[in-house]
Amino acid sequence: MSRMSLRTAIAACSLPAAVLAAPGALAQEVVEEVVVTGSFIRGTPQDAALPVDLLSQEDLIDNGSPTITEMIRNLNISNGNLGETNQFDNSGGQGNEGVATINLRGLGSARSLVLINGRRHVASPTIGVDISAIPSIAIGRLEVLKDGAAALYGSDAVAGVANFITRENYRGLEFRAGGQDLEGSDGEYQFGVIGGMDVTENISAMAAFEYERRSELTLPDAGLVRPFAENIQGGYSTIGQPGRIFPVNATGLDLANISADPECANFGNTLDGSTCRFQFTQFDNLVEEQDTYKFFSEVNVDLSENVSWHLEGLYSYVDIPSWKTSPSYPPQSLFGPDRLIPVVGPNAHPGLVDFANKYPGVIPADAQAVYTITRHAGAGGFQGQPREGQRESDTFRIATALKGTLFEERLGFNIDLAYSSRERTTSTPDMFVERLAFALDGLGGPNCDPATGTPGVGDCMYHTPTSNGFANSVLNGYQNPNADPDLAAMNLALQPWLEQTFETTTTDELLVFDATFDGTLPIELAGGTVGWAAGIQSRNEKFELDPNDTADITVSPCPFNDPASVTLGNTDILDCTQSVLTGRTGPGAFLSGTEPQDTERTIYGAFVELGLPITEKLNMQLAGRFEDYGGDVGSTFDPKVAVRFQATDTLILRGSVSSTFRGPPQPFLQGVGTSLSFVPATNAFKAVDTVGNPNLSSEEAIASNFGIIYENENFFGSLDWWRFDFEGPIQLEDFLGIVTQYSAQGCEPGGAGVGTDTCNALADRITFQPGLPTSVGNLSRIERTYTNGGDILTQGIDWFAQYDFTTDFGEWSVGTQGTYTHEYDSDDFTTDFGLDLSPGGDFAGELNNDRQPITPIVDLQGNVFLKFTRNNHRATLTARYWGEYEDESASSPGRDLSTIDDMLTVDLNYNVTLFEDSTTLNLTVFNLFDEDPPLTQTDLNYDAYTHSPFGRIMKVSLIYQL
Repeated sequence: MSRMSLRTAIAACSLPAAVLAAPGALAQEVVEEVVVTGSFIRGTPQDAALPVDLLSQEDLIDNGSPTITEMIRNLNISNGNLGETNQFDNSGGQGNEGVATINLRGLGSARSLVLINGRRHVASPTIGVDISAIPSIAIGRLEVLKDGAAALYGSDAVAGVANFITRENYRGLEFRAGGQDLEGSDGEYQFGVIGGMDVTENISAMAAFEYERRSELTLPDAGLVRPFAENIQGGYSTIGQPGRIFPVNATGLDLANISADPECANFGNTLDGSTCRFQFTQFDNLVEEQDTYKFFSEVNVDLSENVSWHLEGLYSYVDIPSWKTSPSYPPQSLFGPDRLIPVVGPNAHPGLVDFANKYPGVIPADAQAVYTITRHAGAGGFQGQPREGQRESDTFRIATALKGTLFEERLGFNIDLAYSSRERTTSTPDMFVERLAFALDGLGGPNCDPATGTPGVGDCMYHTPTSNGFANSVLNGYQNPNADPDLAAMNLALQPWLEQTFETTTTDELLVFDATFDGTLPIELAGGTVGWAAGIQSRNEKFELDPNDTADITVSPCPFNDPASVTLGNTDILDCTQSVLTGRTGPGAFLSGTEPQDTERTIYGAFVELGLPITEKLNMQLAGRFEDYGGDVGSTFDPKVAVRFQATDTLILRGSVSSTFRGPPQPFLQGVGTSLSFVPATNAFKAVDTVGNPNLSSEEAIASNFGIIYENENFFGSLDWWRFDFEGPIQLEDFLGIVTQYSAQGCEPGGAGVGTDTCNALADRITFQPGLPTSVGNLSRIERTYTNGGDILTQGIDWFAQYDFTTDFGEWSVGTQGTYTHEYDSDDFTTDFGLDLSPGGDFAGELNNDRQPITPIVDLQGNVFLKFTRNNHRATLTARYWGEYEDESASSPGRDLSTIDDMLTVDLNYNVTLFEDSTTLNLTVFNLFDEDPPLTQTDLNYDAYTHSPFGRIMKVSLIYQL
C-alpha cells in the first residue's frame, strides 16, 4: 500500500470533506500520512487513478456519530444492505437480526471485500462480513475502493473493497456517550471509551470499548402494520387462528361449503370472502431488544529504526435474548389424516361438536369430518404474547504483522498473520406435527401416553382449532362470549407442550498468511523510478453448521415417530422415506430440518504490481494475481491496468480496467441449507432446500472505471463512469421459477409434459404432500442449487462536488454526492440443467423482490450538504435522496404499489467544543421533517434494504477527552 500526504490522498478521493478537521479535542489527533487502499507500492502517486471514497472520524461526527448500520445506509455506492430486522426476506435478511453488511453497487455483500487495517476478516459465505462487530469509536476512517480489486486483493473483491482503518496513532483518553429517541420504544444509547499511550519510547498501545443498547420497537408502534386493502402482502396470511372450515362428507371435500370461522373479524382478523386473513407482523419487532459489546486493542513496537511489530485483537458479542415472532407458524401440510377431525360418531371431537351447536350451518349437516386451516395460536397470542427466540453472535479476531524496510529502505516488507472467527446461534420455536395430531385426537399433554390414554380424560387434553377454544384476542381485546372455558383452558395449557426449539449454530473461521514486499527497479522513466510490489497469500477457510437434534434432519427426519401415530391412523408407517402419507421434512410443522455441514479448504495466491511513472504527468499501475482453489474449482489469473493523467494543473483524468473474480464458497459446493419462503401457489410458507453444486466454477467480471477530477483553490469535483461485466455469476436457482415452470411445462397430473426429461428434472426439485396429487398446490418443499448463471452487466455514474468559501461570519462548504445506476442488465435466470426459470432484463430502478440474488437497486440516490464552521462551532445540513423505483411483482388490488415513491430526508447536526477544547457536544436531528418510508408490497410494508423506517430522531452525544 502506498503512502502519501493527507492532502494528496484526499485529492485522489471523492470525499474531500475529510480535509475539514474537526475543532477542539478532535484536532489533537493529527494524521500526517495515510494508507490509501488500492496499491501496495510505497510512495507512488498512482493511487489517484483509482476511485476511492474516504470517510474520516470527523465526517462521522459531522453526521451525528452514526452507528455502523446508519453509516453504511448513507453510502450512496451501497445498495441492499442488511441492517434492521428483515426476517421475512430469504435473500439474506432471514435469521440475520443484529447483522450489518456493506453491499457495493448492489452486487451482493459477499462480493464486497471488507478489510480491517488492510487485512481480511472472517465472512459468511452468503452475506459477507458482518461489520457490526467493529467498534465505531475505534475507526479512524473508512476507505472504499469502488473498483474491481481482485488483481491485488483476491476473491470477494469483485465490487470493490471497504477498508476500516483504526486510530492507531491516538494518544490520550476519550469518552463518548450518546442516546437517541425512537418513538414507540425506550430509545437507544451508546457508550464508548478509547485510550492510547506511549508505553515506552518504542512501544505504543491503544484500546477501545463500546457498548450499545437497543430497546424493543414493535412493528405496530413503528407504524408498519397497514390495512389489507393497502397491501395484500403486508404480513397477511390465509392461515390464521381462527381460520377456515373445510367440510368433508361421504364423497370427499365439500368445496361448495368452505367458510371462514364466524368469529374471524371479531378477533381482529380480516375477513375476505371465505378466507380469514391473519396479520402476523403485529407480533413482530422492527428493533429487537439488543445488547452489543465490542472491544478492540492494538500494540505497536518499534523493534528498530526501520522495523516494527503490530498486534491487534477484536471481540464482539451481540445478544438478542428475546427475539419476537408470530404466536405460531402455519403447518406446511394442510391436508392429511393427522389434520382430519371427526365431527360425528364415537370419535367426534367435542370442541367441533360444541362449535357446530353454537354456529348452526357452518358445518353442514352431512359433514362427517372437517379440515381446519388454522395455526395453533394466532389472534390470542402464544399464551397471550408473541413467541420468543434468541439470536447470538460471537466474533473474535487476532492479527499480527512484522513490517518495515531493509537494505537502506530499498526493500519494504509486511508479513501478516490474521485469524478471525464468527459464531452465530439462532433459536426459533416451532410446533411438532405429531404432538398436534395427538392433541386433535384428545391425547395431548406432557403427561398423556397416547398409547394408553383416554381422549379428553385426566392428563390427556384436546386441542380445539375453532374459535370456541379461544377466550380472547390480544389484537383488539375482544372477549369471546361463545368460548368454552374448559376447551380454552386446555388450548392454553397445551401451547408450550406443542412446541420445541429449533437451534442452529454456524461457525466461520479464517486464517490468513500474507507476505508482501515492495521496492524500486533499476529502471528510470521520464517521470521517475519504476516501483514494484509482490506478495503471496494463503487462506484457510472453515465452515460448520451444527443444528441441534430437533433441527438436524439426519437425526430427526420424520414428522411421526411414536407407534401410536400409526395406531391412530395419523400416518401409515413411521419410516417417512417409505411412507405414502408423510415425507422427510423433520418434526416441525413449519421449520424444516437441515443437514449439518463441516467444510475446510486452503486457497493459495500470489500477486505482482508495477508502478510506472511514464512521464511527470502520466502514471500507470499494472497488477496481476493468481489464485488456486484446488479441486474441481481450479485456478484463475486476473490482471489490472490503471492510468492517471495530470492534464493541467487543475484537471486529472483517470481510468482502470481489470479482470476480477470470486471463487465459489465451500458451502456452495456441498451440503444442504434450509430456509422458509412464501409460495403463492400454496398460500403458505414452504421449506426451500439449497443444495451444494460441486460443479460450480468461479464467477468472473471485467471492471472498468473512467473519471475526471477538477480541483482549484476553492472547488473540488469528480465524475466517474463505472461498469461491471459479469460472466457466469454464481446465482441461486429461483425456487418460484421452479414451481412456475412445473405448471407451465405441463408437469401436473394429466399435463402434456408428464414423463418428459424436463418434467422429471423439475419433479426431482419438488416434494409433494404424500397421498395428494402432484400439483403445485400440494407441494411441501422445494429444492434448488447454485449455478453459474447468465451474464450480468451493470454500469453507472458517481459524482462529487464541493465548493469552499469564507465569509466574515465563518467558513462554508456546499456540495453534492451521489450515484446513478444506469443499467443492471441480466440474462434469463436458468436451472443448472439449462431450463429458463424467469426472464432477465434491466433491473436498475427495481425492487427485485424475490429476484435472487439481486437486491433492490435504486437507480438514483445522493445527497446535498452544507457545512459551516466558526471558531468552536460547527454545523452540517444534509439532504438525502432516494429516487423513485418500480416493483414489477406488485399486484395489490386495493392500491397500486407498482411504483415506489422517492424519499427525501434532511439531517441537521450541530457540535460545539467546550471547556478548553476538552469536550464536544453533538446535537443531531435525523429526518428533520419526519418523513415515512415509501409503502412497498412486502411483509414489512417498506423496503428494509434501502430506506430507514424511523421518523424524526433526536440524538445527543458527548465526547470528553483527557
